[in-house]
Amino acid sequence: MQVSDLFRFKNAEIKALHLTWIASFMSFYVWFNMAPLAISMLASVDWLTRDDIRLFAIANVALTIPARIIVGMALDRYGPRRVFSVLMMLMANSTWVFAFGDSREVLFMSRLVLSSIGASFVVTIHMIALWFPARSIGFAEGFGAGWGNFGSAAAAMTLPTIALHMYGGEEGWRWAMATSGAVIAAYGLFYWFAITDGPTRDTHKKPRKASALEVSSWRDLVMLCILTVPMVGILSILVYRVQLMGYIDGITAAFCYFAFAVIVAGRSGRRSASICRS
Repeated sequence: MQVSDLFRFKNAEIKALHLTWIASFMSFYVWFNMAPLAISMLASVDWLTRDDIRLFAIANVALTIPARIIVGMALDRYGPRRVFSVLMMLMANSTWVFAFGDSREVLFMSRLVLSSIGASFVVTIHMIALWFPARSIGFAEGFGAGWGNFGSAAAAMTLPTIALHMYGGEEGWRWAMATSGAVIAAYGLFYWFAITDGPTRDTHKKPRKASALEVSSWRDLVMLCILTVPMVGILSILVYRVQLMGYIDGITAAFCYFAFAVIVAGRSGRRSASICRS
């Protein structure tokens, strides 16, 4: 595959590539739409502090790992077209809640949910893999994922201008952020009808069982537990910071830690039982 092939818009696979990188671009744009507007947020809202913004930044990535696992399982069952469209439209709602939130708790929770949009990277790679042959899949995935990631830089370059010059006033940041949500919601609906899961109907094959990781040996179980550490770690850090800043009390924090332990123990127990049976 050559660079000139990217301009052959009549080719179905090239059209799918452009439709998908734009979806990824918009997802990253919305995902990182807070940092460029943080100064405006602090200036217009007297109940926000810099510590709150730092907490929101942690929340912005807290659920990305589990979301990518869950979305990956959904991809196997429903296909990337449906998953990407639904993901974009759902995350648009979280964007609007954050944009017009009237308390720091609302902003925190909406930002936490919005971190799930980081799973768009998984959908992008999966969709492109369905459309391109092995000889050109590397270039296509690099192009799609690269331009998708550029959405975060585009947000930093454009959102302050939109907030200050297009809308203006103390509430300009809210409308700029809400606009990004409206755009991704519209594109999510468009994407549903504009693309298919591969060039033919049987390109995407549903597995008999959709699961995150198959574990067939004790070594696999140990590796799974190790891979769980980063996910549980960032969630534990988030709970600690949330408690430290007064969002939740000690009892709620203890319940969260207990829930994390139960989830990890439950997953390990089920995998151990399956290994013993086999």
